[in-house]
Amino acid sequence: MAKGKNADSIGDVVDGLEDVANKQDKVAIDDLLDEFGDRSFAPLMLILALVGITPVGAIPSVPTIIALCIAVIAAQMAWGRDHVWLPQFITARGVKSERLTKDKDKLEKVADVMDAVAKRRLKALASGPARRVAAGLIVVLCLALPVLELVPFAAAAPFLSIAILSLALMVRDGLVLLTGGAVAVAALAYGVYWFAA
Repeated sequence: MAKGKNADSIGDVVDGLEDVANKQDKVAIDDLLDEFGDRSFAPLMLILALVGITPVGAIPSVPTIIALCIAVIAAQMAWGRDHVWLPQFITARGVKSERLTKDKDKLEKVADVMDAVAKRRLKALASGPARRVAAGLIVVLCLALPVLELVPFAAAAPFLSIAILSLALMVRDGLVLLTGGAVAVAALAYGVYWFAA
């Protein structure tokens, strides 16, 4: 099992992503597992969600692929596994490094804002069974993403919610977890409203 580096903030995750991207022309899921370790459920989900928010997420079918990866990770977390397992056909997938580093300044600004917000409040709401519930909500968002991808501007909202929830799980901030849950509900409600209208 890979140990990887510790990631205690979005800044750490963005720095790790940049480190990987600067070393090679293409970044695969395998590379992220090597960088963060196979016990890093929340950092891995966070980094995939951030990729979904970048222009990479605008490429047709890419949001669905990213959502599949996150769903597999979140489902294992909800199930209580000790480490991440992903099939080879998923871990071998990747994107060009230049696509990831193209908007690194924007990612760093997002990281600074979100890290400033996360303060380890209401820790009980981000611990124990609550962590599994949050992971289950992430799975629901991922299952909805292929449909939301068809709704204008809707795909980014689930990824933002997943990023917030993952950050909350990383730093055990119950208030941020509740915020991520609210964003998740809003994203799902917007999708339902758009299709019902």
